[in-house]
Amino acid sequence: MIYVPLGASDVIGASCHFLHIDGTGLLLDTGVDPEGDGIDGLPRLDLVKDNPDWWVDSAFVTHAHHDHMGSMPVVLQQFPHAMVHMTRATEMLAEILLPASARLQKRKQREGAQMSDPLFGEEELEAIRYLYRTHELGVPFDVTGARGTTPIHATLYDAGHVLGSAGILLEVKKNG
Repeated sequence: MIYVPLGASDVIGASCHFLHIDGTGLLLDTGVDPEGDGIDGLPRLDLVKDNPDWWVDSAFVTHAHHDHMGSMPVVLQQFPHAMVHMTRATEMLAEILLPASARLQKRKQREGAQMSDPLFGEEELEAIRYLYRTHELGVPFDVTGARGTTPIHATLYDAGHVLGSAGILLEVKKNG
């Protein structure tokens, strides 16, 4: 297993962690740094994108705070075949919060409070919804990537943080 922190690991903002397990690439959270302007607030997705041996098969969103899900549309721009796993409550909140974020980015740019272009728009959000996968708490599901050589199952558990928040248990099914 290879672990690479792509976002902030010691402060709040841009929570994003990459795992490469026997040919399967996983992102744990897809956050954005609220203090960053445009791409400056994104996790270091280039660390995965620029490595020909790495890719993202699945991403997990642990809860609906921007520092954990705010870069999800950008992640899906970079890795368009990735599935995004979350609880149903997190999906419902994302469907409200991400379009509001798109509108806020546009307004900030128009008012001169943000120098960079918006990271994503509302139309793009509608186009990526088919990649969302919701899961019940306590029910394992397969996240093995297309090039994965070892089965990997994930299970979401109540994290008790905010509505829909979940901790993730990953189980690698090694033979022998």
